[in-house]
Amino acid sequence: MSTFNSQTGLSESPFPRLVLVVLGLVCSPSLAFAQAGVLEEVIVTATKQSASLQNIPVTVNAFTDDIIQEAGINNPMDLAVMTPSLNIAVNTQPFTARFQIRGVGTAQTDIALEPSVGLFVDEVYLARSGLGMSDLTDIERIEVLQGPQGTLYGKNTNAGAIGIFTKTPNLAEYEGYVEASMGNYDLRKLTLSATGPLSRTTAFRLSGNVHQRDGYMDNSAGDDLNSADDWNVIGKLLWEPDASWRLLLTGSHVDRDNTCCEADARQDDSVEQELADQGFSLLSDDPWDYRVAVNVESDFELEADALSLVVDYYRDWGSIKSISAWNESKGQSSSDFDRSELDIMYQLNGVSENKSISQELRFTSEADQRLDYMLGLFYFEQTTNGGNGEPYIFLGDDFLAIAGQQDLGNLLPAGVPIRVVAQTDDSISADVRLETETFAVFGQGTLHLGDRWHITGGLRWTDEDKYADLHVAVDSTALSASLTGQSVLTAITTPIEDDFKRNTSNVDWLINASFDANDDVMLFASAATGTKSGGFNTVNGTAEEREFKDESTITYELGIKSTWLDSSLRLNASAFYSEVDDYQSQQQLDTGAGSRVINLGEIQTTGVDVGLQAVPIPNLTIAAGLLYMHKAEVTEGPQRGLPLPWTPDVSANLAATLVFPLADGGLYLRADYSYMDDHLTNASQETDEDDVQDRNLLNVKFGWRNYQWDISVWSKNLTDDSYASLTASTFVFSGMDAFFLAPPRTYGATLRYVF
Repeated sequence: MSTFNSQTGLSESPFPRLVLVVLGLVCSPSLAFAQAGVLEEVIVTATKQSASLQNIPVTVNAFTDDIIQEAGINNPMDLAVMTPSLNIAVNTQPFTARFQIRGVGTAQTDIALEPSVGLFVDEVYLARSGLGMSDLTDIERIEVLQGPQGTLYGKNTNAGAIGIFTKTPNLAEYEGYVEASMGNYDLRKLTLSATGPLSRTTAFRLSGNVHQRDGYMDNSAGDDLNSADDWNVIGKLLWEPDASWRLLLTGSHVDRDNTCCEADARQDDSVEQELADQGFSLLSDDPWDYRVAVNVESDFELEADALSLVVDYYRDWGSIKSISAWNESKGQSSSDFDRSELDIMYQLNGVSENKSISQELRFTSEADQRLDYMLGLFYFEQTTNGGNGEPYIFLGDDFLAIAGQQDLGNLLPAGVPIRVVAQTDDSISADVRLETETFAVFGQGTLHLGDRWHITGGLRWTDEDKYADLHVAVDSTALSASLTGQSVLTAITTPIEDDFKRNTSNVDWLINASFDANDDVMLFASAATGTKSGGFNTVNGTAEEREFKDESTITYELGIKSTWLDSSLRLNASAFYSEVDDYQSQQQLDTGAGSRVINLGEIQTTGVDVGLQAVPIPNLTIAAGLLYMHKAEVTEGPQRGLPLPWTPDVSANLAATLVFPLADGGLYLRADYSYMDDHLTNASQETDEDDVQDRNLLNVKFGWRNYQWDISVWSKNLTDDSYASLTASTFVFSGMDAFFLAPPRTYGATLRYVF
């Protein structure tokens, strides 16, 4: 039986009745399962060394390949359903995905803004979180590390880190699998994987995935939106000439051509009247009906390539690991800003390109010594380009008619008509280049004081150079533009032709003490720091406002890891307190249009993390998790006292898997329930009741499997719960509110064959 590592506790809010019914069925003692009623040991590499999950003093959620398959984890957002501390959302495009852990994290809506949660694939750092939003293919294990990981993982892990590990080639035998899925919205998905030896010392692995799905957002003006048309391929070559050497070469390609991510919208009376005057049909005022009418599709295209070489050298005195990597990606997007059939404002062919190389070299001492230690060097170089100098944001034919009816008090003096500051076909163009060079030295060691006490300390020094070459222009024929250089579009973006440089260095540290009360119970206490890189606003702000500083975090944590009842019950818990200085926040401009990144001040978060896994009877596995946030708010600065958006007081999950023999295999039923209580979904200070959301998600899977076959039917969001992962403030020019809705109920069937 597979095991599931998540978090647990009892939510203060009631579970849906349907969940109780499902759990009542799976807990029936009349059902039998032939396997032993114990939890399997979970091996992780959270400390960059293989170790049992229960033996490391770090809060980690780990998902094995069995659980990934059993629970139908297809992308990181599925992962968040099973991890209460993790919140992932996509707004205007996948490239700007927001990853949060314990309430800390910001969306990368500006290409210069770096993540708070580091994303690593096969130990290679991905500079853009959006690069990890494609389908997960051929995954061996996923680890979610909570709290600052600055010592071992480096910059941009001040909230935590996610490690995704793909399967390695098999030197012993040929094997593989094929998996096909079909479902509503014309879902078609095919995954293939094959591996085996090429010689006594070499082996290959080749995996690929094709995923197509119609959109779930009904667009009365064209094709349905929020569709998927993706494919990816991963190739690996392993060489192990002897017991001392191991070389693994990995190459991958991702191709995405989607309509993502259109939001449901609510327009004001002026827009609706203009729609009626031009003969367009009117939509309802219900922002939860998955119906839109837009004449510019939200297209998103991404091509990403990656190549890495991992070299391991093992000797009696320890080991040396080298990780060399190259990544290149190009994204292109379009969007209808007014979210209507009118031509008010739109974006066409917004381009973003990213290239990076990285090199990590680390030495690990021989294990099981009084002092275990690791020493390492890290180098990272990145170039990011935004725009190509061509116009990409435009004012349409209907802009003057609609904007002239809006309250533009921050933009226009009283009595000044809109046509003085704007004209049809006015546009914005950008050609932005960002360069980053990072060098780090790090070390971490654990002193074993007898058999029970263990003291760990670590340091990382990082030096970083950043350069920005910014060219942003506004092309306007408005009278104000000819006289003063100002127009409506300069309220959205600030024209600039300048370059900036910054150099920073910082030290992150860790200290941890753990005590083995017995073989099954460990207590630990830790303090750790992490740093998120600063940068430059690419499209907004005066010269003095362009730069924003590093964000730094310190977290204190007390925890317990324990196993009970002859390994049939696992209970882990931790209490944490975090301070984040110079918190980076995306803020709306005073004009009401456009945004820029500022250092908001200090935020504090405190809470409790609990996780439980149990095998109450031999055929049943239960996992539960709870994150209770006692405090998550701004504590210093102009917005003192404001709660952090996307951070509920209570987040919880409950999962259950029942398996019992049938024929030469077994039937199984899997249910995953996720709950988040009321929380803000808008970072603006001007919010209303529609910006407060809660969610109740239930995923169910039922099937039959043996060692070769797995046949299942499944549903995600079975109860068809409607909620917005993000709400956007009223767009000042069009009177539009946007609601980025999570997918509705989906269902389908999957067939998997292992050979």
